[in-house]
Amino acid sequence: MNSTGESKTRTRQLGVAFATLVCGGALIGGVRAADDNGWYTQDQATRGHQLFNNYCAQCHMPDLTGAAGPALVGDAFLKNWSNKPLGDLFNFEHSNMPATNPGSLPEDTMWTITAYILQKNGLPAGPVALSQPTGASRTLPAK
Repeated sequence: MNSTGESKTRTRQLGVAFATLVCGGALIGGVRAADDNGWYTQDQATRGHQLFNNYCAQCHMPDLTGAAGPALVGDAFLKNWSNKPLGDLFNFEHSNMPATNPGSLPEDTMWTITAYILQKNGLPAGPVALSQPTGASRTLPAK
């Protein structure tokens, strides 16, 4: 191969390598960006507040500090659920709550209540509502 052909081949190889790095970085950055885009919508957390008061506050108190049920806000809650998939929390809630009739609330209601709990624990709102597809595999951050 002549030097012009070798130069074009080398340029092509470098271009492919650069494109791979850029695309790989964009993918990794996209995952990080998803975390920065919030966990639930503000509207969902607002509705979750009302649902929490209807179904949960009797045991967990309106301020989520706990009474007959454990606190759902603060260090004890975060210690128990941090670094675990959000789906674990949801499955626990859905299987065991409300205490008077476990598993009776529809999944969308439980995801909405979970959005409110996340809000009270300082996780940010974003443009996409919390649901099984958007939240179950996300890991709750350590505080």
